[in-house]
Amino acid sequence: MASKEQQVTEVIEGLGLGLAAIGEAQVTSAKADLERALSYAWSSWEHTGDYPLIERVQKPENELRAGISGSSRRTNAAVVWRERDGSFVVDIALVNRTPEEAARFVGDRPLKEWTLLAELFLGAINPGEAPV
Repeated sequence: MASKEQQVTEVIEGLGLGLAAIGEAQVTSAKADLERALSYAWSSWEHTGDYPLIERVQKPENELRAGISGSSRRTNAAVVWRERDGSFVVDIALVNRTPEEAARFVGDRPLKEWTLLAELFLGAINPGEAPV
């Protein structure tokens, strides 16, 4: 079984891929907004059971936000979240790769499942706006 850190890394990279795939590569870095959106997306996504070590913690959104915050320090990442001017910007770190191509390097989940997680996340970050 993958460690909690490995599970968090897969989920935040997958979320980043999903965001890139729907053309939303920049989101707020405000802690409360980010955690609210992560909490909603995580509790609404049907694949959370595949990440039992994240599921077991009291506040999964805190683990995921910490993973996003520390993402830019990771090496050999498929997707990196970089903080700039009050926002996180998703960067596909694999040179010349589309989200579809990069998805092969982030676990075994198809891109459409990451896109669904991203849509749930964006719906909570931008309440009232229809998902793409």
